[in-house]
Amino acid sequence: MRLSHITKSFAANRAVDDVTLDFKPGEIVGLVGENGAGKTTLMSIAAGELAPDEGTIEDRESVGIVHQHFLLVNEFTIAENLALSMWGRDPAEVIRDSGIDLRGFHRRVADLSVGEKSKLELIKAIAGRPRFLILDEPTSVLAPAEARELFDVMRRLAADGVTVVFISHKIPEVLEVATRIVVMRRGRIIVDGGAMSAEQLAEAMVEKRSRETSRRAGGGPAGGPPALQLPPLEVHRGEIVSIIGVAGNGQSELAANLRDTLRGHVAHIPEDRARDGLIAEMTIAENIALAEPRWNPRAATRRVAELIERFDIRAQSPLQRAGSLSGGNQQKVILARELERQPEIIVAAEPTRGLDIEATRFVHDELRAAAARGAAILLITSDLDEAFTLGDAIHVIYRGTLSARLTPGEAAEQAPVLMAGVGSGEWGVGARQ
Repeated sequence: MRLSHITKSFAANRAVDDVTLDFKPGEIVGLVGENGAGKTTLMSIAAGELAPDEGTIEDRESVGIVHQHFLLVNEFTIAENLALSMWGRDPAEVIRDSGIDLRGFHRRVADLSVGEKSKLELIKAIAGRPRFLILDEPTSVLAPAEARELFDVMRRLAADGVTVVFISHKIPEVLEVATRIVVMRRGRIIVDGGAMSAEQLAEAMVEKRSRETSRRAGGGPAGGPPALQLPPLEVHRGEIVSIIGVAGNGQSELAANLRDTLRGHVAHIPEDRARDGLIAEMTIAENIALAEPRWNPRAATRRVAELIERFDIRAQSPLQRAGSLSGGNQQKVILARELERQPEIIVAAEPTRGLDIEATRFVHDELRAAAARGAAILLITSDLDEAFTLGDAIHVIYRGTLSARLTPGEAAEQAPVLMAGVGSGEWGVGARQ
């Protein structure tokens, strides 16, 4: 496939600016860049989902795409969702041929974890036997072992001559699996191909900008009784407690449990922003005002303009529809709404899912600053680097059960064994056993 001089604008925002790219069969292209760089828009054009304003597409083959936001029917089972794209093939056969571990194809999609939904989207795309496969942030909800499984699938498809485009913000993963790297910034191609170090790739991705951020001065609890307590889980004021585990082991149920039971000055950052975090048809200002006791349009617009600047939300105005933002910028809207209230307790489920390296750093700084102000933070994440970077203490969750509280040093030694289910836990959260 060849994309030639592709340009696409949304109102005054030029999302893709005169991009030309050639793709060869059997290559794995790592497509990277900051939020709003134009990656998803460009690939939506390649897939035929969007029409370019200018430019041409030559030699387009059958295309499969796994979107960052799931396109699944929640009330259908796994098998029924697969039936929409597998043309009468047996669902068990489709799953087996994909090389992806997803069990219980009679389960409803609404009952799946985010990681399992991601796997189903990938299986659905592969079922159509595409010659050009686009994966938009596929590992953002996968544990490391699941990511390795995905990489094996990608390499097998590439060996069969399929062109795979891997959109990701995770630099180590891109360097591990991609045979070619393309970097986009503000709609343009900055780098195409060539060997790069992690440092060089990060520098190419991130546009230099100055911004003051609050950083946490120290770690650990501020003393006194726990602000959040569900034995053995205790989170004190001023500390961040991380929960890690392979996707589908009760993380979603735990977050839902806390969302339903915690009251007071509490902030919730949901793992599925499209379903639980935003109302796509409402404006940025309206979404942020959901946390306010009353609606004042003029005051809300003025306040949101300040938050857009502070949280570096790439938007045209506070009146832009939230659903028209990139995934990373939608996440920033949720963060702005939840963190600006300076809550006493923060439950953050996958808070940096789909965010680029600079936005991730910003979120981490904001969480550290909230802890420094005295907030008790529970971080539920499948990103082990994030868990160890932020966590003062760590629990492993396996089949709905939490391990004992671990120091980061203890977790570094014990987490792999506990995540595999070897060892004992202490508290069930109602996950599937």
